[in-house]
Amino acid sequence: MRADKVTTIAVALAAVLTAAAVRAERVVLETILVRVNDSIVTVEDFKVRLRQELSQVNPVPQGSDLRDFTKGLFDNMVDEMLLVERAEDRRIQVDDDAVTAAIDNLREQNDLLDDSAWRAALEASGMTEEALRARYRRTILLSRTVQSEIRPTEITEEEVRIKYEQEKALYKVPAKVEIEQLFFPIAENGADRDEVLRVARGLVARVGNGSDLRAEATLAGIEVQQLGAIPLADLRSDLRQALDGVPDGGFTEPMVTAGGVQVIHLVANIPEGFQSFEEVEEDIRRRMAASSYQEQSRELVEKLKDEYLVEIDQRQLDHILAMVETL
Repeated sequence: MRADKVTTIAVALAAVLTAAAVRAERVVLETILVRVNDSIVTVEDFKVRLRQELSQVNPVPQGSDLRDFTKGLFDNMVDEMLLVERAEDRRIQVDDDAVTAAIDNLREQNDLLDDSAWRAALEASGMTEEALRARYRRTILLSRTVQSEIRPTEITEEEVRIKYEQEKALYKVPAKVEIEQLFFPIAENGADRDEVLRVARGLVARVGNGSDLRAEATLAGIEVQQLGAIPLADLRSDLRQALDGVPDGGFTEPMVTAGGVQVIHLVANIPEGFQSFEEVEEDIRRRMAASSYQEQSRELVEKLKDEYLVEIDQRQLDHILAMVETL
């Protein structure tokens, strides 16, 4: 999205959210949008948060997508407020060392250990290090609060196998061919083409009679290039046609191409099938654990809504959502 378009949306959005605070022909500067116990978020607070989040999104959503984004952000914000209240009740805290460790890990993963590169990355993101530390501190606090309330998930191998069977279509492997290439260069003027074809055919014949492929390639002054296992659907049509009927271990007829003669060695046909359970077991287990964590997190938030006082100015929220949808 063009920078001027993003700016236009941001300006319009600021106007909308400011207008949402107008009541009875007077501006209420600190209209409370949501209260959780004694904690509040004003319309202005939400406007700032929305701007920050939109600055990290490209392209910026518009219309109904912007409405959905705004509503999702509001819901997440209320959930966070509930968890922060719970953290205060449980006296859960995050020390500076934990925040520093998280940011150090971020820098390492993104190859930003050099201080100048790190400062440039922060500037490009429009965020100060203090703001980043505050965000990480809050994220860690929320995570620790959830972890203190939910139970570890025990996932048996039988449960993972059931999930594997239910989702087996996700692990479908297309038919492939494992192939190698032999390339015999031809002189630029093509004068030696017939001789190169004769050498290529002779090599293929000798290997077919039991000679060692790599030894023959070395004697011919070429290399055996491993191309790996390639899905049949991804092969060029001329190669698929050339390989049609070639048995495992066999060779295509020598093919004259740009700059030389190409021979494809079919190492093996790999039929369509599925990844084995052993290959995907840990991935399935991780996803099941993550799903259980998310479900328990949602249940915790719903429970906290019953335990804590939650007041939402629905009129203000509806007005904000209706207006952003028109941008």
